[in-house]
Parts: sequence; structure tokens; C-alpha cells
Amino acid sequence: MMLKFKPVILSVILLSILTIFVGCGDESQGSASSKAWLAAGTVNCNATTNSIQTQGDRNLTCTATILTQGDTEWCSFDLASSVLETTVAVGKPIYIYMKKNTAASDREATLRVLFSDGYTADFTMTQTSFSVSADYDRAWGEQPLYRAEADYVYKTYYTTLSNGKRVRNYSICYDLDRHVSNWVAYPQHASYWTGRSYEVGGTTQGRTNAWAYDDTQTEYTSSSPYYRVVSRNVTQPAIAEQDQQYIIRSYGQGGYQRGHMLSSASRYNTWETNAQTFYATNMMPQNGSFNGGSWGNLENSERTWAGTGRYDTLYVVTGASFKSSKSISNANGPIAVPSHCWKVMVQARKEFRDKPISECTADELRAIGFIYPNDASADGMTLGDAAYSVREVEEFTGFEFFHNLSADGAAVKERLVLSDWGISN
Repeated sequence: MMLKFKPVILSVILLSILTIFVGCGDESQGSASSKAWLAAGTVNCNATTNSIQTQGDRNLTCTATILTQGDTEWCSFDLASSVLETTVAVGKPIYIYMKKNTAASDREATLRVLFSDGYTADFTMTQTSFSVSADYDRAWGEQPLYRAEADYVYKTYYTTLSNGKRVRNYSICYDLDRHVSNWVAYPQHASYWTGRSYEVGGTTQGRTNAWAYDDTQTEYTSSSPYYRVVSRNVTQPAIAEQDQQYIIRSYGQGGYQRGHMLSSASRYNTWETNAQTFYATNMMPQNGSFNGGSWGNLENSERTWAGTGRYDTLYVVTGASFKSSKSISNANGPIAVPSHCWKVMVQARKEFRDKPISECTADELRAIGFIYPNDASADGMTLGDAAYSVREVEEFTGFEFFHNLSADGAAVKERLVLSDWGISN
């Protein structure tokens, strides 16, 4: 595609959350016609919750037992401790809590449910082996299509919001060779940036400025730099420190700033939520005037479009393209400098926001993309100057976005209707 730059060129886990953790495509054992059934007979490596469902006489009780689970204990009926047997009233869900599987092989557990009237049901639950693409089994609205490349690492960071909910913060497609993520995908919603619950120092708003390698846990301190490293608890798939940018100090070269792909201002709810935006894997060398100008304006618009209602989630992918071989030096090796920075977004129209986005038709959605050159000329560009259809951004970047849309819904990627977003030409 030829760019046409215009004029300027967990205390209670609800059953609804179960769908998120079990993953699409998992199969149940038993059925609603049985007295007991396992919600998912097979779960993916990242699954942490499953359940046994029962039905029948509510005056009865049932006892669930984990009979076997191999040499290593990985599932329990209690979130915080080892509980291998539990008794509940019939009709009440029996939750099973699991550790993520980081091994190269599947593992199985056998379970038994015994009703007080003598009815018995046995189940086998399989958790699949570790896979870098496991999160792609989930029906997240922002997910691009998985593309296997030798230097690509796919990873999702999770956070706990001030309301106690454990949620995804953002996902990355990280390029080990360039030391920059090709893209960062995330849900944009006010619950992530409102209700700040932490203290910061020497700065404005809610910026922790906790510059660090990924998976680093930090906390506030009252003296400069106003944070300290507590630990680095590496999660899978691991990205070695030497394969990341060293970003404790600014780049100090060519007028480039440490530019956020997911902006700090979009994650002001808790310390952890904001600190994760300062991970090296969320950074790209970005022209300073562009980063502080038109790019910042786009980030502000992004939050405005997301809205504050329960179903107002905007699904966003932010990324970098490398149409040149420019790089800057760094303590951990050269960092590729993006030639262009871009975003794509999709959202259900207001009257359809109570529907899963995967069930929406093209007419029930709105979508838009933006492409900017990563240089000072971009600072003069308006939103209308940089706007493209999502399909045009796909052609420019080589990535396929929003792959969880239905075939009908995906047609919205062909459209560019500026008025849908309050943008003038």
C-alpha cells in the first residue's frame, strides 16, 4: 500500500469469569441432562479455573474428590491451599482452581462426584501443554491473528484493578531481534484509568515512572526516583533481560523518547496496572515532538472514544513498522527505530454494546486506523490526516487485526467513516 499522507504528510470467582480462563474450544464432560458434569474436560495451559456443575434434588449434598493429578499437585478446590475434597449442596457450582501448565506435556486429573443418594460420576480433566499461542484460544476483541516467526514472542500481562478483579492489561508481539514489540493489543475502558488508588511522587497525574524489564514488580518510595524494584517474577514465555531494551535511562540519541505503545495515562487505576506500561516491552523509540504532540492527542481521543459505560470497551492495537534500517545504540544491543507508528481500533456502536463483539455485524460496529511517520513532520498531522481503514493498515503492516470478529463483522475493516469518530476531513 502506498501511504497517502494527507496535507502534511480473587476472593469470589464468578461463573461468568470462567469463560475467560477456560478458553474457547474446550469441551465439557457430561451434559445438562446428567446429574453432574465438568464444565470443560480439556483446558488450555493458561487456564486457572474450571467447575463441576450439578443438578437435582436441592435437599441432597454432593462430595467432589480429586482422586489423582500426577506427581505434582496442580489443582485444588481452594484458591489458596491444597483441598482435595469438598462437599456442597446439589445445584451449587464446585470450583476447581489450577496452576498454569508451563511444562511441555499435557497433564491429567481424575475427579469423582458422589451424591448423598448414592449417585456417582467420574471425570478426567486434561490441561494442555504450554503453548506461546494459548491466549489466542480466548475470544478477546483486540486480538490480531497469530503469526509464527522465529523472533516473535507473544505474551500477555495481567493486573488486579482496585475493585479486586484480575484482568488482562495488554498483550504483545515482541520482536527479539529488533528489541521492540511489533504490536501491543489491549482493551481500553475507563475502569483501567479512573479511581487512582496509589501514591506517586515528583510527577503529575498517576505516572509511576517505574522503568523496568518486563515482569518486574515495583513499589512507591518517597524519594527520587519514587519507586524501587521489589522482585522480578518471570512469567512464561520468558523474555531475557538481554533481549530487551535497557530503559532505566532515556535513549539520549537523535531526539528519540521512550514512547509508550499502551499509554501510561490509560492505566492509572492501580500501581501495578500503571507500572506495567513502563516495561521495556511496551516501549519504542519515538520522535520527541511527535510523541508529545499529535500522538498524545490520538491517545487522548482513544480514551474519549472508549467511554465510561459498562459496555463501552474500545479494542485497540498499537504498533510499529520498520520500513527503514535505522537503529540507535543501547546497552543491550541496537534498538530498531520505527519508520512509522500506527493504531487500529474497533468498537460496537452504542446501541449494540451489550453484545459480544464477536457476534456483531459490520453495521453494528465502527472501526478506524491511523498511520504516522515517526518524525517531526507527524506533529503537524490532524486525526483526519492520519486516518485509514483498518484494512489499509493491515496492508501496510502485514498483520491481520481483530481476527475474532465474525465473517460478517470483519467487513467493517474495509470502511473508513470519519464522522463515526467525530473527525473532520
